[in-house]
Amino acid sequence: MNSIFYSVITLLLLTAGVLLLMREFNKTEMPPADAAPQPQPLTKEEGEDHFSSLMNAITPVWYWRVNHEYIDFLHATIKRMKMTEINDTPGLFEAQRRCSDLNSAVYKYYDNIKKRCLNGEKVAFSDLEVLNLRQCFREFSLEAYPELVALVWPDYARPQVNPAEV
Repeated sequence: MNSIFYSVITLLLLTAGVLLLMREFNKTEMPPADAAPQPQPLTKEEGEDHFSSLMNAITPVWYWRVNHEYIDFLHATIKRMKMTEINDTPGLFEAQRRCSDLNSAVYKYYDNIKKRCLNGEKVAFSDLEVLNLRQCFREFSLEAYPELVALVWPDYARPQVNPAEV
């Protein structure tokens, strides 16, 4: 009788040990092999460097020059015009609104991308905000602003510029 009792106790202890080991194994289970490893967030300095290199890669070389030219143009012309002059020029109000909206969008996307980079995210070239920013750069500097200048100063309209030649 003693041997049966010790055998049952031994089996119960072994079963409890196996269950305990299985429980510990399930707690530290490895992620599935097909799951992508999570990238480590960038430090603040790495985020600044990434943001800087990203902006240098996507910003057209002529953009900031055109942006400053646009601001000077506004101060020299449209801000000095009376509302009757603006309304008398067909399409001027809409062209100015388009330039203003695109210019604001550039700064909005720029700030959002910068915040994300400084928060440790490595923003890719294929990110939607990066693609939108690139589109705003091109649309503002190659279409909207030249059209605005042509409305105000038809004699000084910029000639067509091929960006590949800049």
